[in-house]
Amino acid sequence: QDSTRRLSEKEQASIRAQKPIALLINEGTASSAEVFAAAIHDNGRAVALVGSQTYGKGAILHTFPMPDGGGLRISVAEYLTPGLHHVTAPPLPRTGSVIGGGIRPDVQCSSSQGIPSDTGADICV
Repeated sequence: QDSTRRLSEKEQASIRAQKPIALLINEGTASSAEVFAAAIHDNGRAVALVGSQTYGKGAILHTFPMPDGGGLRISVAEYLTPGLHHVTAPPLPRTGSVIGGGIRPDVQCSSSQGIPSDTGADICV
């Protein structure tokens, strides 16, 4: 049974009337978090993605069990943004190198401070 339904115009207007969202992203933003960031951005819910380019992990992996107890882990699918953009950059022809993956922010803002030593105090910022 399909449990999806389309939102009415009234419901859509109610969502759009909510406060604007600026979402912080950086190179630590990966996988489904990248899809979430792209989804709220592509659907007009986020006014800006702020930070630095995300990691670019758009592969969906599956581990196939092997007879000896090990496993073979391979990519079986990939995430696309609602705008049908790849999260992971495709490999370059001939070299196989991958460059330029991830979600680019609207507002570039580097995080030069690294991981805070006292996250309890810094979480209030």
